[in-house]
Amino acid sequence: MGLMSLLEEAGVKTNVPWSTKKYKAGEVIVEEDSPGSELFLICKGSVNIVSSLQITIDHKENKGIAKLSEGDFFGEIGLFSEELRSASVVAATDCEIGIIDGGALLDFMDANPAKGYPIMRFLFEALVERMRNNNIRANTIMGFYLREAGGG
Repeated sequence: MGLMSLLEEAGVKTNVPWSTKKYKAGEVIVEEDSPGSELFLICKGSVNIVSSLQITIDHKENKGIAKLSEGDFFGEIGLFSEELRSASVVAATDCEIGIIDGGALLDFMDANPAKGYPIMRFLFEALVERMRNNNIRANTIMGFYLREAGGG
């Protein structure tokens, strides 16, 4: 079962502020280092997750780190942290994005634990999977670096 189904089953669409917005390919949906606590659901289309990488003191490059498509979601870290957004999200195709008020979603889950628990568990499992994938990528990059530096 996907997040959209869990949210619909729990009654989130009728009890939590929710809207949809259409984006054209190339439009920025979320800007890295901006505040926000919304949870975004991809209703149609696909997006690229992009992060700014400091190459040298004077040079940054934007690098794609993931591509998400219909049924996927992003912004979940903002639900649990008041830190600024860790990446930008850019529409890869024309897309329609569902936007859920994060604070209201958390309040709903707190007030309705039987409905909120499956949502929270789904989000937690997705975060763990994304963290595991990031660890694999980091280890791979570190291995390349150590081989180049003669340390491995």
